Amino acid sequence: MFPSTFRRLEVFVAVVDAGSFVAAAERLGISHPSVSNHIQALERQIRCELFLRRRGAVSSLTEQGRRVYERGLELLDKSDSLARELALAADHNKRFPLTLATQRGVAGGWLCRPLVAYAKTHPEIDFSVNVAKYEIVVGDVIEGRADLGFLMAFGPIMDLPCEKIGRDRFSFFAAANHPLAARDKITPQELAAHPFLSTRRDGRYSQMLHNMMRSVAIPETPIACLGQDGSVIQELAIQGMGIFLGPDRQSHDAIAAGKLIRLPVDVPDLHMDVYYALSPKRKQMKATGEFLENLKSFHARIPGIQ
Repeated sequence: MFPSTFRRLEVFVAVVDAGSFVAAAERLGISHPSVSNHIQALERQIRCELFLRRRGAVSSLTEQGRRVYERGLELLDKSDSLARELALAADHNKRFPLTLATQRGVAGGWLCRPLVAYAKTHPEIDFSVNVAKYEIVVGDVIEGRADLGFLMAFGPIMDLPCEKIGRDRFSFFAAANHPLAARDKITPQELAAHPFLSTRRDGRYSQMLHNMMRSVAIPETPIACLGQDGSVIQELAIQGMGIFLGPDRQSHDAIAAGKLIRLPVDVPDLHMDVYYALSPKRKQMKATGEFLENLKSFHARIPGIQ
């Protein structure tokens, strides 16, 4: 019943819009008798005449015909909207959601470029990226809020099973006009005499930075400012507020632009390892493994700053 009714309404609306049965037949690509049959069937179905038929004159709508026309437009429009929504839903169901949780330090230096490159060639994957501090990333992976987590650590990660995928070199950075900027070599004691910019000590990442400095016997440093976000700390350093310890990848552009310099501190090279972790509460899709392999391959081809 419903398919035939909608077809009759479609023909009726076409007749009204086109101005005649003949014009509607041409618009719909059907015969003139077929148009007449649809209109007559619709009139029988709703038990009223839709047109005032006068010999030699253009048929006009009856009052009931006008109401059916207005209502028909609404119904056909809703039908079209529903068809579009169902098509979009069907298309969306063919896509694969992949949720990533990543530590801030990993997001910029390790994840963004390969993620963008991979997403452009895999439109079937709906990526969702949550950038947060170390503790939140660990929780998202353990509790199943993310399929895949990325972490950076100085030393092994004991919070959850992880696999190492690379490492980032860390250095001391300052503004180009800093008093130590012109030095060829800086001792740990000289470095520690100048104000530092640091993240707050209540987070795991800050503790790892502190342990990293202790591992090369750098004395306790005066703190000029504490912050939560690495990009803010970098900007404060550019403005001359102090020195900071951070990954070389994140400061590469600022160094190339002459806004920061890498201080030649006389200590062994400092590194943090980059890890990934799979959520034990989520079924791992083929897309997850493919993305990981692509990420490893990307950094094998473009190792960045080591």
